[in-house]
Amino acid sequence: MKFLRQIIVQNETFAVSTTRTDDLPVNPLSVVLVTLRMLNNNATVADFSSINAVLNQIAKLEILYKGSAIISGSFADLARLYGVLMRHVPMQTKVSLTDNDMRTLTVPILLGRRPYDAAECFPAVRRGELQLQMTTAAAQTGVDTPVVQVETVEILEATPQRFLKATTISRTFPATGDNDVDLPIGNKLAGTLLFGTTAPTGAAVTATIGQLRLLVDNVESYYARTNWETLHNELSRYYQESVAGGAFQAEEHGAAANAAGDLLKTGEHGQTGFFNNYAYLDFDPLKDDSYLLDTAGHSRIHLRVNAGVADAMRAIPVELVDVAGATS
Repeated sequence: MKFLRQIIVQNETFAVSTTRTDDLPVNPLSVVLVTLRMLNNNATVADFSSINAVLNQIAKLEILYKGSAIISGSFADLARLYGVLMRHVPMQTKVSLTDNDMRTLTVPILLGRRPYDAAECFPAVRRGELQLQMTTAAAQTGVDTPVVQVETVEILEATPQRFLKATTISRTFPATGDNDVDLPIGNKLAGTLLFGTTAPTGAAVTATIGQLRLLVDNVESYYARTNWETLHNELSRYYQESVAGGAFQAEEHGAAANAAGDLLKTGEHGQTGFFNNYAYLDFDPLKDDSYLLDTAGHSRIHLRVNAGVADAMRAIPVELVDVAGATS
């Protein structure tokens, strides 16, 4: 077995409100590594951060097969999803407070639950059938002159049995109390990333996702009832802190707020930072496929969310799609 790693985008300027589309390789594809390189912008100190300001530069990232999305989400959501699956938060070159200092940050976009897995990656395609599409944000906030790099990892002799599909479901709740969110049917689910606009902060305990149940054909299954606090706190099982990737949120502090020495560090990482508005429903806790949720043959699978706040939530199911003709 051999892998091939190559560059497909090299230091391309990323202007605001633009969409770029690049063809991906034709061999079985395991990982697309997306790196943003930018300069710090401390002009408005409250806008500056080491992680979120960077991730927010890509409003939407998709991998399209013949025009249909295999991967679809914001760069920020996908960074959290793959952080959970790989058990590592995004890595960056350095954390610097200094205005106009260069930094880079890389997010791996996986077509399987782990990189370099020949059994779980996207199968070979014809040229032009598989594409990476990225849409930039409407404003560059906290950074200057971002450029993008993209590298890929192909598994040359792979005959994958399945690949990972992860597309975003968005729902704005019309009222507090019970609201239903349907999950896709047809494939096995390894998990689902959850985002809620409101998370407990300060003395407030309310959250978009106050409690949650999973129903399979209207019967409670896997998660009969779980609280946001517990579900969120369990995220600590899935990732490791990184010193080099450790983050801060810059805030105004004192009269000379724009001076690098006056930037106050607070966490973007950890349970009260980087993952603050996120939780994860795990259908593969042993990482051996023994608990995967098989949705095939069911009429409906949905989350019943008891919302503490009537605002937006997102869900990204981790679907495992069988490759036609593959044998286990």
